[in-house]
Amino acid sequence: MLAIIEIVAPVFGIMGLGFMAARWHYLSDGAGRFIAEFAFRVAMPALLFRAMLAIGPIPGSPWRLIATYLASLAVMWIGMALLTSVWLRRPAIDAPAIAMGACFGNTVMLGIPLALTTFGPEAATPIALLVSIDTPLLWIIATLHMEAARRGTAGSTTSLARALGGVLLDLLRNPIVLPLIAGSLWRLTGIGIPKVLDRLLELTGGAAVPAALFALGMSLAAYEIKGQVRTLATIVVMKMVAFPAIVYMLATFVFELPPLWLAIALLFAAMPVGANAFLFASRYERAIHSVSASIAVSTAIAVVTTAIVLYVLRAMVGSGAGGI
Repeated sequence: MLAIIEIVAPVFGIMGLGFMAARWHYLSDGAGRFIAEFAFRVAMPALLFRAMLAIGPIPGSPWRLIATYLASLAVMWIGMALLTSVWLRRPAIDAPAIAMGACFGNTVMLGIPLALTTFGPEAATPIALLVSIDTPLLWIIATLHMEAARRGTAGSTTSLARALGGVLLDLLRNPIVLPLIAGSLWRLTGIGIPKVLDRLLELTGGAAVPAALFALGMSLAAYEIKGQVRTLATIVVMKMVAFPAIVYMLATFVFELPPLWLAIALLFAAMPVGANAFLFASRYERAIHSVSASIAVSTAIAVVTTAIVLYVLRAMVGSGAGGI
């Protein structure tokens, strides 16, 4: 357990520094936004592009990993839609934002650093696969769900095709999706990259993890812990308990993922609520306070739960077959 604490403590320590810097106004106003933009648009793409070049041939099991994730998302999304109506007694138009909060984890700024630090470069392949489908899929599902719900309340002025087209255009310009595609295509050419360029990518990508974590900590200082307690609690419990449990059941008893790939899927499922959920809620002005609060609360809880999850996952991978 001490080894896990040594991994988790620096990660959340950097987040804590960012949080204190924002709360104490140590940096200039707007600094957090620029640091986050650098991490998201410059450093993280370099890290992911270089990681894609190093993963080697992809085996047949990725389809089982993708199937596990898709099936888990389907169960979660349908469950959250039902809970919104039956348990929370909120209108159907709130369901997409609430479901987004329960399904969209902080995989890029927190999940990737933890996975790479804990499991090493072998984790790059499942990380790339999950990250490449996570953001596009959830935004498309949430947009389709929201447009359907808005039509049910006669409040939509945007066509479904136009809304979906806007999401797809945003995804094509997404600085996380693009380097994954570019790195995969470049790897297929077998050309490789010059040492100078590789060193440039290595140095730039090396800033991704600390910059992302610091920016995440600064952003947490802005989220408001208010809103309906029942909705907040439901999002947090479903995201950090139910989602990992569903992934584990499907990955173990249905799709039989190898230990390392199972560990990455579980780690990503157990991540706290991600900022994209707040962006979606803000875009449609539904359940904003509840989703915002769930980000802050779930991230605070993750300080403890992540250490436990990583301890279990390391033991599982160590005792498993290991190979893909």
